[in-house]
Amino acid sequence: MINGLAGLVEQFTLPELTRVLRRTVLSALALGIIALVVTVLVSLAAFGFGLCIGLGLGLANIRLVTMQTAKVSSSKVARPIRALASLTLARLALTTVVVILLAVFITSLGLGAVGGIAVFYFLFLANLIGGVLKHRGAST
Repeated sequence: MINGLAGLVEQFTLPELTRVLRRTVLSALALGIIALVVTVLVSLAAFGFGLCIGLGLGLANIRLVTMQTAKVSSSKVARPIRALASLTLARLALTTVVVILLAVFITSLGLGAVGGIAVFYFLFLANLIGGVLKHRGAST
């Protein structure tokens, strides 16, 4: 699955990938605001706030991926895949700890954060697929 996603991302130029990320961030921001308003109206404010935290964690993860990949690529590390794998493990561990701590203290906040992360990656994949379809339509 990771190789398939990497192949998908490799089809984009840097400006195209930047546009995909920008659309994802704007979509996540809009969805976060809507979700927060709706959840406050139905008395589930902690869940809505958790969704916003999860969307933020997804965004932070994507930003860290791009920064760490650029850093590893420019530093000429002997084993770049190992370096990226260890950085990925650290990011996932940190995200997991944050979500578990949120869930331990306020369950609805933690569940909202898990949902927010899932929604962020759904938006990211939807924007990637939309970009691929647009890219293929323009090239034919």
